[in-house]
Amino acid sequence: MLYQTLKFYLARIAVSLILVFGLGFTFLFFLHEVALPNVLFDDVAIQWAIIIVCLFFGFIAYGMLGEQRFFNALHFLKNVSPKSKPDDIKSQYENLLSFTYSSYFLPDTGKRYRVLAVLLYADYLLSIGDETPRALNIYVQAFLQSPEDSRFRKPLLAILNQGRELSREEMDLLLVMVQQEEIHDPTLTHYLASLFLKAEQWSGKVEPLFLSALEDKSELSSEIIQFALPIYLAHKRTDELALRFYLFALNYSVNAEETIKNYLGRSFCEGNLAGVAPELHQKCGEVFESLSSERQAEIKRQAEENRIASKLKRIKLFRREDLQDLKRLKVEMGLVAGRMTILMKGVSWLGQKFLVGIKWVLLQVLEGLIKFGTLSLRAKLISFAVLSISIMLILGFSELTSKEKRNLSQLPSAKMSKSRSSKMKKEDRVFTVQIAAVISAKQADKMIRRLKKKGVEGLYVVKAVRRAGGHWYKIRAGQFPTKDQASAYANRLVDLKFFKNYFVISLPKN
Repeated sequence: MLYQTLKFYLARIAVSLILVFGLGFTFLFFLHEVALPNVLFDDVAIQWAIIIVCLFFGFIAYGMLGEQRFFNALHFLKNVSPKSKPDDIKSQYENLLSFTYSSYFLPDTGKRYRVLAVLLYADYLLSIGDETPRALNIYVQAFLQSPEDSRFRKPLLAILNQGRELSREEMDLLLVMVQQEEIHDPTLTHYLASLFLKAEQWSGKVEPLFLSALEDKSELSSEIIQFALPIYLAHKRTDELALRFYLFALNYSVNAEETIKNYLGRSFCEGNLAGVAPELHQKCGEVFESLSSERQAEIKRQAEENRIASKLKRIKLFRREDLQDLKRLKVEMGLVAGRMTILMKGVSWLGQKFLVGIKWVLLQVLEGLIKFGTLSLRAKLISFAVLSISIMLILGFSELTSKEKRNLSQLPSAKMSKSRSSKMKKEDRVFTVQIAAVISAKQADKMIRRLKKKGVEGLYVVKAVRRAGGHWYKIRAGQFPTKDQASAYANRLVDLKFFKNYFVISLPKN
C-alpha cells in the first residue's frame, strides 16, 4: 500500500515538474524573446498561472486520463464475442488488472477498480469453462468480493473436492462457502432465453438461462443445443454446468455423442462431483455403465492418471490481498472473533467476575448478620465483649509500636556527642585530588602546563623523598571540605579525558 501511494504522488510530481520546466519555461521564453522582446513587465502572475495549470494537468488531469483508459478497456471487454480467441481476451484482462496497480490510482481506488475487473474476468472464465490455476485464483478473488454469487463457488468446490490435502487457507475458504447462505437465481422466462439466443450472446450469466430453458423442455431447446454445444466442445469443458448440458444434449441428435459420453464417463470415474452434485454424478454413472467394457477400462485409466496428476500438482489459490479479504469475511460471518470482540469479551468476563465477587462478599456479610441475630442474648453479649477486648488490644499494640519507633528516632546524648566530635575532627581536615606522581620536576611542569591549557585550576606540586633515592613530584589539584566533593571534581575531569586515574588524599587544614 505504501509503495502504491508513493508511485501515485511521485508520478504526479514528476509530470507536474516536466510541464513546469518544459512547457512553462518554453512559454515564458517565447513571451519575452519572441512575442514581446522590447517590453519590460512583471510576469509573476503569469508564472503563478503556469504553475497552477501545470499542477492541474499533473495531478487532476493525469488521474482523469488513467480512469478514462481503464473504463474504455473495461467497456470493450464487457461485449466479448464467443468467437474471440480466449488467450487474447485473457491477456487483455490481465493487462487491465495490472493497470489497477499503476501510478494512476491510490491503493483504495485501484482496489475498487480491480474488483470490477475481477468480477468481469471471472464471469468470462466461467463462460469458457477455464479451470487453470490462474482461473481458480480469479474465481477466489471474485468469490471473496461477491460471496452471494453461487457461480463462483461451484468450480472452487469441485477443485477442493478432488481428495488432495487442503491447506489451512483452503479450509477457511470452504468454511466460508458453507456458512454463506445459498442463493438461487429466479426462474427465467423463455422470452429472455430467446432474446439471448437471437443475439448469439454467451457469458457466464447467460449460461444458466439456457440450462433453465432446457430443464423446462422449451421449444428453443434444439436451437440452444446447436448454438451452445460447439462452444462447450471447443473449450473441452467438463465442469458441472457443461455436464448438465451434455446430458440434455444426449436427448437430441448430435454429431459429438461419443465425445460427450466420454466426458460424462470420465467425470463419473474421477468423482469430483460426488459430494457437490450427487444426482448429476449418478446420471453420469448411468451413461458410463451404458458404455462397452473396453471404453470403460480406458476411461478409468485416464481418470486415474488425472487423479494422480492433480494430487501431485500444487495449486496456489491465494494472494496476500485474498488472505486479507478471506479473514474479513470470516470475521463478518462470525467464524472467528475480531480483536475488538475478543477485547470486549475479556472486559465483560472480568466485570462479571468482579460483580460475582462483590455479590459473594455481601451475601456472606448478610448471612453472618442473620446468624448473629438468631443467637441468644448471652451469646450476643459474649460476642460483643470479645469484639471490644480485641479492638482495645489492637489499639494498644499499635500505640506501643508507635511509641517504640519514636524512642528509636531519638538518639542518646552520648552518641550525639560522639557524632559531634567526629564531625569536628572532619572539619579540621581538607581533601585534595592527586593526579599523578613523576620523578622529575621537568615532567611535572610539563604536565601542569598541559592541564592548565585545558582549564584545570588549583594545580600545585608536592615534593617528597623516594625510598629508592631521588624525589617524587606529586601533582595535585584543589582543596575540598569533603571527600565526596573532591571525588566529584575528579570524576568530571576524568569524564573530560584530562587524565585516567586519581587519588583523593586527606590533609590537615593549615
